[in-house]
Amino acid sequence: MQGAKGVTMTRTSFVGARVTVRAPVTGRRACGGTRRTVTSAKYGEEGKYFDLNDIENTSGSWDMYGMEEGVKYPVSQEEFFKRASFGLARREALLGFIALGGGGAILTWGLKGSADAELPITKGPAPKAPPPPPPASE
Repeated sequence: MQGAKGVTMTRTSFVGARVTVRAPVTGRRACGGTRRTVTSAKYGEEGKYFDLNDIENTSGSWDMYGMEEGVKYPVSQEEFFKRASFGLARREALLGFIALGGGGAILTWGLKGSADAELPITKGPAPKAPPPPPPASE
C-alpha cells in the first residue's frame, strides 16, 4: 500500500497493526550539488617523476651524509679490534670457543646454580612427617 510520497504502509507479522516505513530515496542525492574532482600531483615539467638527466635532485644527494671511502674509525681503535678478534677469525676457532663456553656454562650450573635454585635432587629426601597422635579416649 502506498501512502504519502516516500512512505509505505505495511502490516506487521505479529499483530497485523499498520506501520509506516520510509521508502529509500532514489534519484538525486540529498546533500545537493557536490562535484567530484580528481586530485593529481606533478613533479617537475610534464608530470615527470624521475629525471635521468638530474639524478641528484631526483633521488637525493648520496654524498651529503658521509664519506664513501676513508678512515671511519681511529687507527688505535681499529688495531685493538683486529688484535682482539684475531683468534676468532677462523670458523674452527669460533666453534671451539662456543663449545668450551657452553660446556663451562653447563658445568657451572650443575655445580652452583642447581644448589642455588634449591632443586629437590640437591636437597635429598624430605624427612618423614611424625605420626599422628592416637585418638583420645573418653
